[in-house]
Amino acid sequence: LKVREGDIFGFIGPNGAGKSTTIRILLGLISATSGSGTVFGRDIVKDKERILEDIGYMPSEAMFYSGMKVWDIIKFSAELHKKHRAVEDSLREARDICERLELDTSKKSDELSLGNRKKVSVVCAMQHKPKLYILDEPTSGLDPLMQKEFFSLIRERNKEGATIFLSSHILSEIQRYCNYAAIIREGKIIVRD
Repeated sequence: LKVREGDIFGFIGPNGAGKSTTIRILLGLISATSGSGTVFGRDIVKDKERILEDIGYMPSEAMFYSGMKVWDIIKFSAELHKKHRAVEDSLREARDICERLELDTSKKSDELSLGNRKKVSVVCAMQHKPKLYILDEPTSGLDPLMQKEFFSLIRERNKEGATIFLSSHILSEIQRYCNYAAIIREGKIIVRD
């Protein structure tokens, strides 16, 4: 599997095909049983911390610390990336994204619907303007208007030079928004275009 810099790359397959597992291996969240991989030309095991500085990751399931307010979650995420971008710059960007996604930042995480948890994940992944976005099933739970705004954000970031790796099981999303794609089934890439 190879993704070129500047692409919007779709990674598609049915539920259970291995999309999230592949992503977790690339991010160093789990270890591969065999093989190797690189991101930005760096080894995913040896250089994990350096790689993660330049990635905006959105997991398929958005879960946050119980009782935290949305803005506190966003601020916490910005502080995790402070080596890459000034916290103030990230928070300024976060405010803009929150406004575009109509996200109420005063609510507590426990009060959020699935769609609003997804919005928080979008903000956390995008606010530090990384070079690479790895987005795992990002639109599930978002209503159609928010999906449209999400893809507007993705296109804007891509035009600024970011690479987008978008995992989905929705073929129409991949066809509409991605330059290239790979299909995975039972842990194996079966088609790459």
